[in-house]
Amino acid sequence: MMRIVAVNHHHPDAPVIGAVRVARFAAALAELGHRVVLLTGALDPTEPPADPAHVAAALAVHDWRQPFLLACPSRPLPLLAAARNGGLPRPLRRLVLAGHYLRHGGVFTDWREGSAAYWPLLAEVFRPEVTWGTFGNTDAWSIARGIAALSRCPWVMDIKDVWEAFVPRPVSGLVARRFADAAACTGLSQGHLDNSGRHFRLPKTAIYSGIPEELLTPAPPSLPFRITVTGSSYGWLDGMMAGIGRFLDHLPDDARREIVFTYAGGEHELVRREAAALKGRCGLDIRPFIALGDLAGLQRQAFLNLYGRMVGQPGWFHHKVFELLAADRPIAAFPTETAEAVDIAATCGGDLSLCPDSEALAQALERTWRGRTAQGTGVDRGVLAGYTWAAQAVKLEAVLTRAAGRAR
Repeated sequence: MMRIVAVNHHHPDAPVIGAVRVARFAAALAELGHRVVLLTGALDPTEPPADPAHVAAALAVHDWRQPFLLACPSRPLPLLAAARNGGLPRPLRRLVLAGHYLRHGGVFTDWREGSAAYWPLLAEVFRPEVTWGTFGNTDAWSIARGIAALSRCPWVMDIKDVWEAFVPRPVSGLVARRFADAAACTGLSQGHLDNSGRHFRLPKTAIYSGIPEELLTPAPPSLPFRITVTGSSYGWLDGMMAGIGRFLDHLPDDARREIVFTYAGGEHELVRREAAALKGRCGLDIRPFIALGDLAGLQRQAFLNLYGRMVGQPGWFHHKVFELLAADRPIAAFPTETAEAVDIAATCGGDLSLCPDSEALAQALERTWRGRTAQGTGVDRGVLAGYTWAAQAVKLEAVLTRAAGRAR
């Protein structure tokens, strides 16, 4: 059993994907028998900070079968907040942000300082043996590093976002050197480690954000009838709609009446506007965010599960590929995918098409419509089980154990 502090800026109840990774791994590590404090930002930025004495008392009686959540409000720094939110003239904004990167190593100094009141408490009362902070933003690293220094224990960095997308190039090298004392580095994917992780000469391990074990249960056989789009479109909706339209235009009316274009997520209003071009050519089912289990049900009814890929950064990995493999239906990425994702899909026995343009998407739709069956595509669920939260948490446990100098 280890005592671990895990650090992520997003509160686990925040309705953003950035809240999921560390919260799920903190819970999985607790299930493995470790004592875990999950330190985050506050869900409500106006809430007052907790009294450290009350936090100490709560730690003493906590049920360690689940993580202890320590949500830390930020200390108000209005100039920094205005710079982050675009509320300053551009030259002043750049000056403020660059100054915080150079002096503090990050631009969420307000959150770091808001959390600092609890560092001595954690070091003296909880006595962590290792800390793990995710980027996100570099202030999560600063917090993990600061608590580790007070506790005289190692800290491990995690890279869940692309370094180049968040850290300005002029200060990138200086900021990276500030965090060079980490004991190890984990990353959302091998691509994240190959690209963003190249700034750090540390032992590196890919720890994929996983899927819930319940998604591994096969669905009852049914003939699929949906085209689903999952997640953010990253600006590819025009091309997707054009490809879907081409496919529909080559179908007889009775076939088109069977098909339902489906989307559920944060871009529902945008998708609703763009999908208006499909009205009358197929059914439309467009919803806001729904629970993952409900979304999985829609994906299992699809003869093609389609998603857009962010191509601006070479190391950007979309872990939605795992949930789509669990649906056991053909998948299409628009306009491309990384070799890493393609290899994972092939290893799991999935059917993943790369659609560089609308015509390629129309062809993928035509192929999968003609080949649709009530049975799945034959995904190897034994292989896919290696990508659950629980399985990946065992890999993370091994990294943290080595960093802490503990024998396994």
